Amino acid sequence: MKLIVDLGANTGKNLPYYLSKAEKVVAVEANPALAASLMKEFATQIESGKLHIENKCITSSDFRNQSVDFYIHRYHSGLSRFPAPDKHTGDFKKIQIPACSYPDLTEKYGKPDMVKIDLEGADLLILNSILASNQIPDYISVENWGLPVLTALLEKKIFSSFNLVSFYNFKSIYGYSGIDTAGPFGADIKSPWLNQSHILDLYHQIPDPWFDIHASVTPYPMGKIDLAYYKKTFNLLLWLKSLLPHQLKSRIKDLTGFSR
Repeated sequence: MKLIVDLGANTGKNLPYYLSKAEKVVAVEANPALAASLMKEFATQIESGKLHIENKCITSSDFRNQSVDFYIHRYHSGLSRFPAPDKHTGDFKKIQIPACSYPDLTEKYGKPDMVKIDLEGADLLILNSILASNQIPDYISVENWGLPVLTALLEKKIFSSFNLVSFYNFKSIYGYSGIDTAGPFGADIKSPWLNQSHILDLYHQIPDPWFDIHASVTPYPMGKIDLAYYKKTFNLLLWLKSLLPHQLKSRIKDLTGFSR
C-alpha cells in the first residue's frame, strides 16, 4: 500500500503495524499531549517522511478552517471524543483544537489506500463524509457504532468483501491483547471474509457490540459465517466492576492515579 490514514491514532499502538504495511502513514490525533508523544516516539519515521502526525480534530467539512471543542477523558485517552459527551461529563475536560476534514487530508496527502476510523462517537459522521467524497479508499476499518455504520458501507455498493474483528475475545483469536489497537486488517484477519448478505447475518448474531467493521474493494476469498471467532466468555472481574456506581469508580481512579 502507498498510503494508510489512521483517524484517531491515540497512543500510536497501530502505527508500527501500519508503517510495516504502507509506504506512508498519516496519523490524526486531536489530543495535543498524545500527538507530542507520538512525534517523540516516531521521530525517525517522521524525519524520513514515512509518517506524518496531524494534531487536529477530524470533523466534517462544515468546520473547515475552524477550531472545535474536543473532550479529553481524564482516565482513558481512548475515550476522548469530538462530540460532547452525553453522560459522565465530569470525566472529561474540554479543549479547543483546530479541525480538519477528510477532504483536507486528501488534498494534502492524496487518496489513501486504507482508512481506519476510531473516533468514539464521530465514526458515522466521518464515514459518511468519506463515502460522500470522490476519494473513497479501497479499504475502510471503522469502529462499530450501531447498524447504520454497516448500512452506510453496504449502501455505497463499491465494497465486495466484509469482515468483523471482535475485541471482547481478541486475545483468544490472535494471541495478544487488542486493547487500544484496531487489530489486523486485510489478509491478516483470521475470521472468514463475507459477502453483503452474510455480513448482515453475522452482524445480528454477534454477542457483544465491541468490534470493528472492515470493508474492502478487493475480492477476498469468500467464506461462511463461523461463530467460533465471536465466542464470548463470562468475565467475573468486568461483571463485578459493572456493579459499582460510576462516581465510585471515578473516585477510585482519582485516589489511585489511574490513567490509560
